[in-house]
Amino acid sequence: MIVTSLATGSSAASHPSSREAPVALHPVPSTAELATRLVTLVNPDLPLLVGVVRHRRAIQVLREPIIDLADLVGHSVPDCWAAVGLHVSGQVSRNGQPETPRAEVLYLLGRHGPPATAVDWGSHVELLEGGQGLLTDLLRRLLGQPTPPPAVDPMRFLSHIWINRVLTTVLDRPLGSPSPTPGDVSRMCPDPVDDWAQVRLRCSNGSLEIPGVDPAAADWLDDGSLYRLVESGLPDPVEIVADLTELLSHETLEHMGLD
Repeated sequence: MIVTSLATGSSAASHPSSREAPVALHPVPSTAELATRLVTLVNPDLPLLVGVVRHRRAIQVLREPIIDLADLVGHSVPDCWAAVGLHVSGQVSRNGQPETPRAEVLYLLGRHGPPATAVDWGSHVELLEGGQGLLTDLLRRLLGQPTPPPAVDPMRFLSHIWINRVLTTVLDRPLGSPSPTPGDVSRMCPDPVDDWAQVRLRCSNGSLEIPGVDPAAADWLDDGSLYRLVESGLPDPVEIVADLTELLSHETLEHMGLD
């Protein structure tokens, strides 16, 4: 673990960027101010989990290398962490178009207030406030905070799980074997639920298998983060239906309500 201390008040930050003179932080810097300052301190080879601990006269910054966002699932950070973030290096896309230069990006979420993203382009630092999505969800769960609710009702979510199960079964079957019958696809359909709490409960007790989420992870996630984590790993439902239309019999498609 890498540890850096930043002095508050009139003292300068340790390990300053070679492009920037030391700048004193305010006694209580905002998340945006911290992100702008911290993004210039290191150039990470691997993604770094960043923790910020506020002391009376200094701010301590801890960095821990991680391999994948999935490494964050199931963990929590100490109560003394005032903010948590992810620091990465790579090519940045803007509105779907990749930018030419590589950049350092620090996404930081405090226990209070909105998250902030600082992008170090080399010549200047750009601050982007706000943000939402899977990374925000995981950082909120690390802090023990709730995430925004799912965007769809649970039965629509389970329908997506179902058609993906059917497609996976069809694609994995031995060459020349018959395609699933109406009875086969019915047995793949998850049992109905009344709300998202039931979805998570069934995932937690192992009665509902969902790609990429084991029972321990389901217990750590909340409704919104579970939904977005699973959806991020599933093919688009329109594409699934298009594939099933080519692979299943008319009878099976009709049984599934896809014809």
